[in-house]
Amino acid sequence: MRPGVQWAVKALLTWMAVFAVLAAGFALRYARVQGIFTSITPVLPSNCRTIASGLSGVNDFEIDALHDALLISAAGTANAQGGIYFLKLADLGAAPAKLDGVPASFHPGGVSLFRSTDGASLTVIDHRLGGRSIIEGYTVVSDGQTAKLAAQTAVQARSLVSPSSITVTAPDRFYVANDHVTTGTLGRFAEDYLLWPHADVIFSGDHGLRIAAQRIAFPSGILARHGNLYVAASNERRIIALGIEEFTGNLSEIGSLALPARLGHISMDASGNLIVAGQSKPGSAQVFRVRLDDKGVPVSFETIFSDDGHTLKGASAAALWNGQLFISAAADSKMLACPLK
Repeated sequence: MRPGVQWAVKALLTWMAVFAVLAAGFALRYARVQGIFTSITPVLPSNCRTIASGLSGVNDFEIDALHDALLISAAGTANAQGGIYFLKLADLGAAPAKLDGVPASFHPGGVSLFRSTDGASLTVIDHRLGGRSIIEGYTVVSDGQTAKLAAQTAVQARSLVSPSSITVTAPDRFYVANDHVTTGTLGRFAEDYLLWPHADVIFSGDHGLRIAAQRIAFPSGILARHGNLYVAASNERRIIALGIEEFTGNLSEIGSLALPARLGHISMDASGNLIVAGQSKPGSAQVFRVRLDDKGVPVSFETIFSDDGHTLKGASAAALWNGQLFISAAADSKMLACPLK
């Protein structure tokens, strides 16, 4: 073999070996994030019951204390409109009532309930067919037993590439997480399978929409409380705490905590703990109670619900209210209500 050919073969073999090592590294990292090798230890509160069954794509929900009800976001399907559903907490066995006042083509995702002296408003991420997403604001009007929605605002922008979760901090301010910021095949491959931390959090304030935080790997849940913003970075398996600058809305990281799951939406209980839904492995369902220090930094967690998929598949959101743990699962098209201290 001539020296030039021999050198070329060696170079090719070297690059093939480097590529194989890199591919194996990315594959192992992806398997770890997905939880392929994770074992599930069941943590099942007694007397859990199924509620709101039959709603297609139950992604997120809010507890409306003013009206003593759940407001449930069900995305529907490509061929069937979704909706916001109203279920009284005093009658969880009833069928949820679908609320009027939404567009004809309506596929809600993440929701955020904001209470003020003027009443309750619900802000919704509406995923329209064709890939367009709109942030829509509604007033919740209720007589105590039933409710309806009255449209108030609508925001759309090119920066809303793939909004997954939203949190409202004032009548005219909100943060929204994009779980992806690329639209091309290669970009999505890098974000999804190479776990490229490229997604962002958008802030809407006095001067329109702007990027508030970047380089996050699949932010799937977001919550603003007590001057901090909490982001569930699903492909990083951690909760990130960011301090909010009061006047500008700017964000600065103050701490984070790793959790053993790909995470979903975030809520807060009456004691000031974060309640975070997730999946330790595909198809499983976990809920974590995350404790914060006096600065609002997450410091520890406990698992308060864990199932391998027999009881609930793929927890997407959870909340603890008056001794009841509520969990939604889009893949299962149902929710659970479990007594829990």
